[in-house]
Amino acid sequence: MIWEIDERARTIEGLDGAGRPRPEYAASLGLIRAPYGRRVLATVIEALVLLLVQLPMLLVVLPAVTGAALDADPVAALAGRDDLVLLIVLGAASSVLSTAFVLVQLILLGRRGVTLGKALTGLRTVNVRTLERPGFWRGAVVRYLVMGASMLVPAVGPLLVIALSPLFDPARRGRSWADLAAATWLVDARRGLNPYDEKRMRIARKTVATDLLDVKTELPSLATPVAPTGAGAYVPLARNKGGVLGAVRSTPGNVVIGETDAADDEPRSGIPTMVAPAPFATPDPAPAAEPPLPAGVPAPAAVAPGAIVAPAAGAAAWSPPPLLEEPAAAPPAPVAPAAPQAAASVPPMATPPTASDAVALTLDSGDTIAVSGGGVVLGRAPATGPGDVDVLPVPVVDPTRSISKTHWALLRQDGRVVALERGSTNGSVLVRGGAEQALEPGRPVEVRDGDTIRFGDRHAVVAIR
Repeated sequence: MIWEIDERARTIEGLDGAGRPRPEYAASLGLIRAPYGRRVLATVIEALVLLLVQLPMLLVVLPAVTGAALDADPVAALAGRDDLVLLIVLGAASSVLSTAFVLVQLILLGRRGVTLGKALTGLRTVNVRTLERPGFWRGAVVRYLVMGASMLVPAVGPLLVIALSPLFDPARRGRSWADLAAATWLVDARRGLNPYDEKRMRIARKTVATDLLDVKTELPSLATPVAPTGAGAYVPLARNKGGVLGAVRSTPGNVVIGETDAADDEPRSGIPTMVAPAPFATPDPAPAAEPPLPAGVPAPAAVAPGAIVAPAAGAAAWSPPPLLEEPAAAPPAPVAPAAPQAAASVPPMATPPTASDAVALTLDSGDTIAVSGGGVVLGRAPATGPGDVDVLPVPVVDPTRSISKTHWALLRQDGRVVALERGSTNGSVLVRGGAEQALEPGRPVEVRDGDTIRFGDRHAVVAIR
């Protein structure tokens, strides 16, 4: 069966049930609305630059054309001027520069959310729903058309549409009427997260999504299965044909798949027998009366569940079969004096590794890296340092680019296995027993079997055997 996936379908994060953007989602990412003063300053800067480009037209060309228009024959008056060529050059230069300036502003705003004024004041424009680039036509062209239309009413129009309308935003996000028409939002890239920093924006979205979806799923029960029609007796010492410990005896109404070894359940002569308890067995409502013992025969003592029953009298004592060769007793290993434990947020090591132990790293992708020689250094494109002797660089694939080129190293130093942070951007964290400890750059931290090193969006488990 072939499933068809619509690749055009996209889920936009941060929207409510009605499809409106939620301000709290943008705030959780670290986006801060643009301050009112810098918004006005950015607009003033762009207006001044456009006015500077238009100065030749306003100061030279416009008065000459106006004077010629008031003459009886405007065309003859304009053609008879000695500076006609200069007027044409200045008018064309102002028009071309103004058009180029506005066009560049539109392209930068639509594709990168920035203009000259916003770049100087540290502001960025994003689409209010997707928090990405606003787009050329609606995000840039519509916004500038609304701002241009406001200038049809001198002084009052720009003051109301550009300067005062952000104060009337019902969502309190500082969006002007031009932003509402263009579906845009101005954010502060200096004090908050820059939405066009793809790496940090991706990490912020993942962090928020992880916090929202951190729901613990119920794990399956590992209890001994009991049939609904009857209670099964749990026998810890029995095993089935597959060698599985803890098989359930087959009782009427309780069907067990597979046979059990009857020989394993029968007592052997001369061997101490462990009487296993039956926690799931139901006591008989009326036990049958036992026949009386002959005269002179003592009654057997009651045996508690889990007790050891001695061999019967006269039975041969059981002993394990002798080995072919008696192994030589190994001399006791010298006990080193206990070193004082350093204060850390992770539990101390129980048994330090030795130089002969085999060390390996298991990445979250399932790949295993054997740590031989002096150790390994990991990163997107790792490089060894001047003090690394017999250290192998191992590149790690990182599509999210959360790992630095040279991120961290797992080294063998003086019979120890240590983790060493190499000054990466996102840092490394040692996780032991649920406790976390951030690795300081350049400071080796001893690791043990089962420790986890989290670096960027990846992690690796240390195995010391």
